[in-house]
Amino acid sequence: MPGESSNQSIITSQLAEFGIKLLKPGGVGVGGAYELWLLFVEDKVAEAIAAALIGFCFSYLGKLLEPIHQGNQRRLKRMGEVVDEAIEDNIEQLFAKATRAEDAYLLCQALDCRDYKSEGMGARDRIFIHMLQDVFVPLELDSSAIAPGLQPHSLKTAEGLPEHGIWDFLAEVKRQPAYRQLAIVAWGGFGKSTLLKHLAYTYGIKQHRQFKAPFLIPVLLLLRNYRQLLTEGNPPSLPDLVMHHHVKQLAELNPRLEKLPSNWFQEVLTKGNALVMMDGFDEIPESQRPALSQWIHSQMRRFDRSVFILTSRPTAYKENFAEPLRTKLWVRPLKTDQQTAFVKRWYLCQEKLDRGGRNSPEVQREATRNAESLLSQIHNPKRPELADLAKNPLLLNLLATYYRSDPGAELPRQRAELYQDICTLQLRKRPDARSIVLPLSPGDRQGVLQNIALTTMQKKLRLVPEADLVKWVAQALQAQAHQVVPDAFLKQIIDVSELMVRQGLEGCEFSHLSFQEFLAAAQIKALNQESLLYPYLKDSNTDGEGRSWWRQTILLYAAQTNPTRIIQEAILQGATDLAYTCWQETQRTLAPKIEAELQALKPTIQTSRYARLETLLKGQQWKKADQETYRLMITTVGKEEGQWFDHADLENFPCEDLRTLDQLWVNYSKGKWGFSVQKQIWQDCGSPMSYNTDWLKFGTQVGWRKGENWVDYSDLTFDLEQTLPGEFPWGVRFVGGKCSFEGFSSLAQRLVECSTSQS
Repeated sequence: MPGESSNQSIITSQLAEFGIKLLKPGGVGVGGAYELWLLFVEDKVAEAIAAALIGFCFSYLGKLLEPIHQGNQRRLKRMGEVVDEAIEDNIEQLFAKATRAEDAYLLCQALDCRDYKSEGMGARDRIFIHMLQDVFVPLELDSSAIAPGLQPHSLKTAEGLPEHGIWDFLAEVKRQPAYRQLAIVAWGGFGKSTLLKHLAYTYGIKQHRQFKAPFLIPVLLLLRNYRQLLTEGNPPSLPDLVMHHHVKQLAELNPRLEKLPSNWFQEVLTKGNALVMMDGFDEIPESQRPALSQWIHSQMRRFDRSVFILTSRPTAYKENFAEPLRTKLWVRPLKTDQQTAFVKRWYLCQEKLDRGGRNSPEVQREATRNAESLLSQIHNPKRPELADLAKNPLLLNLLATYYRSDPGAELPRQRAELYQDICTLQLRKRPDARSIVLPLSPGDRQGVLQNIALTTMQKKLRLVPEADLVKWVAQALQAQAHQVVPDAFLKQIIDVSELMVRQGLEGCEFSHLSFQEFLAAAQIKALNQESLLYPYLKDSNTDGEGRSWWRQTILLYAAQTNPTRIIQEAILQGATDLAYTCWQETQRTLAPKIEAELQALKPTIQTSRYARLETLLKGQQWKKADQETYRLMITTVGKEEGQWFDHADLENFPCEDLRTLDQLWVNYSKGKWGFSVQKQIWQDCGSPMSYNTDWLKFGTQVGWRKGENWVDYSDLTFDLEQTLPGEFPWGVRFVGGKCSFEGFSSLAQRLVECSTSQS
């Protein structure tokens, strides 16, 4: 395997011994820097240790005092941090010393991913571009749908669900072939692209060992940049794509890459030493996804020893990817501790960069104060909508950006409001602060971008050739009767606002799909043409197009206007889940009159949304009814089918929806099944909130446990006459196919609270 020693354990012990001796004199000095690079970058361990010992011998002999020795223990704990910082500060020196073309490639791939540019967030006044590793917070991946025997070794969260990061899977790719094909799915802004950049960077600087992962050659491919090439005519093979396009682009950073043999990457793939990351399947037009899906599968079959990671929004992957990858992982929302860690790191980096890189006590104090001020708003119990926004990494970054640009300001309440504030920041406040004179008023500038955004949505495009984009700008300017040179206007918008960016010679695009979706929604509102959205309202079981490409635009439109009519239209078309989500998106922050109209719509939404469940229960199709109950509940908490519940989902489940579900089950089972029936049995068994004898007793009484074993879902009979009271509904309670007390205990407690509030 390239870059790996066969004597790993020997290297590890030598490294530890060398680290101790190196740190005892008081830290890493200039004289030992080159030897450290040899050790970490070129793996010349014996040579590095020998050279380092010569360089540090004399200083070590004079510094064996006990206090220093005690300090060494603290230094050892920071050894990994020291090395990381040294490598980060001196990656250019590493570049110069990379003697092999393959090493140069790794560093080029790392450099290409080194900046933390959450898409749409470039440098601006008082907002600097971070180093990715300075602010990166590991994402948790929901793998609960994976069979228990295929789960990697992991921790358990408070919710009882597996707590996995991407490195847990990469550490076991040699042992578990299923992990060589990973589909990572989440809605926009959940950090999928940033996660892949983190992998590319970490492997590029050979820091994978800290995660106990095997060495792999990373390749990060943005699929939208290759959509025409891979979906029309005779697409190139993966090795040809990488060598003739990806490597060629990276060679702009270091011409040494041109010395790579033409068959280099094919050999890497064949030996199973590649990590191929394909980002943004959902950003490919729907008509081109089948062809791209087939190409991806053909490459994975051909090079099945290597590792492939695909990212996508969930609906596009579910409906347009022909044959699912072996392992599907959901990105979990950021928890409170992750939000806190990100904000503190973000502010520390900003304050350091604002002061020429200093990390002195007063800089740290200022960063802490500002971070805590922002966090106090985000975690204010009186503003739960902010806590919802902060669960999304992109929106959390936008909140931090907005707050630093206007310290002390009250944070926006909704996504749509936050996006608008960022557009205002980019199109008005930023040019004014820099005394840059832009043509048109800020509102007219945004109007041009809104026009372009709607056009790109209608044409299902992300990346647009610049010549086409200039034509669209000209049309938008002409429609507003402005005498402005189109290409000059576009250049200024790209250079100053960064709401649009160039992607090499491929063309231009909005810096994040979320901005494109928001601006398109704003344009529809400005035109007062809500009917443009009506063809895209159909639910996924009849027409996936509405949900996969237009869903977020529809939701963002509903959040900016009175959504009554579009909700009514969605109900008429059978898009009941979409109608419900629009209602949820807007209910917290609307004017009282609109809120009253929405509340009046709620019974209609509920009736239409639960119509299929009632039909199934009435026809005694109990298994399908149980599965429909799960689908309704998982979408109620904002998740997608295939995901599972955690404590927070069930502890805050809407009481009205819970009562509706319960009443339907109780009525059609003649009082034998339902959540309220289960709750009463649970209370009779002592209301168990942990895995104890009371929980075992409860499981036996409702038929989920027989003898010493818990019953699998596949073994259930779904027979009203032969089953025990309280056996159904079932699906809310099992994780990965196994019955789990965490799910039901949270739900039971919520049932108690809902019963109390009703009385």
